[in-house]
Amino acid sequence: MIGKFETIFIRYPPHIEFHGRCDYLQQLGRETKGLPQKGMRVLAPSGSGKTTAADAYIRMALTTRSPGGSAKPIVKVSLASATTVKKLFQSILDQFQDGFSDRGTEHGLRKRAMACFERFESELLIIDEVQHLNFRSTASNDVTDALKALLDMGVVPIVFLGTEDAQPMFERNLQLNGRLLPPCDFKPLFAANKGDMTLLGGYVEELDAEICRLGLMPEVGRLNTPWVLAALQQVSGGMVGRVSRLAQAALEIAIRRGATRLEPYDLAEAVDRWAIPQAFVEFNPFRVGLR
Repeated sequence: MIGKFETIFIRYPPHIEFHGRCDYLQQLGRETKGLPQKGMRVLAPSGSGKTTAADAYIRMALTTRSPGGSAKPIVKVSLASATTVKKLFQSILDQFQDGFSDRGTEHGLRKRAMACFERFESELLIIDEVQHLNFRSTASNDVTDALKALLDMGVVPIVFLGTEDAQPMFERNLQLNGRLLPPCDFKPLFAANKGDMTLLGGYVEELDAEICRLGLMPEVGRLNTPWVLAALQQVSGGMVGRVSRLAQAALEIAIRRGATRLEPYDLAEAVDRWAIPQAFVEFNPFRVGLR
């Protein structure tokens, strides 16, 4: 039953704005096919929900497509550390289920990847964990230069998802920066900012309602109270993805104790059992108060 939690997507305003920007980029790419393409950067701390938001956009975008066929309109790759140009194109070919992605020269892999974008009618490339592109094996072999060339050749628009560690990469390559739309970065939510806490309250309220709607709890927990939100902000560092993961851990606790709704007790237990051991926070504000 707890597996249903993974299907939840909260209409969190920054994520919805991100979806709109992705849709704009995809439409712009259709209208300018063959001409130099644009990209967009999305940087955020780990736990901000950027990967979840990207996956949700892909699911929603595919619902507008006719079922069947071989088209792959959106390609998403998640990178490993120290990704070279060759590894980048190998990762792209893997998404096209190329059985020989580990064979060939860098130039050959690039040509095959470009052919796949054309053959599978791809309209958008999403590169996740883009901070791993911050790697330069030689002065003439910079991965970001390869991506800039991909945009210049009119192959496909690109969304760059990554942590703030990727910031120097974009600052270093101003030519790539010049091909990007305005950034769509996700910022942590701060307790001192009333607007941020309103966003967090809306997120928690909708998450609570979705838990009830899916039948995971018979009643809503009414967790949208100032002290609960303040504690959640401290535990999560203002990242809604971490709030979601904490709620999932708390939900399991609530189910096991036969509760009818998610309560602060369950959140406090989840902090002790999940958040503190995972080093997201050093103390439990539900038990010792805010700091």
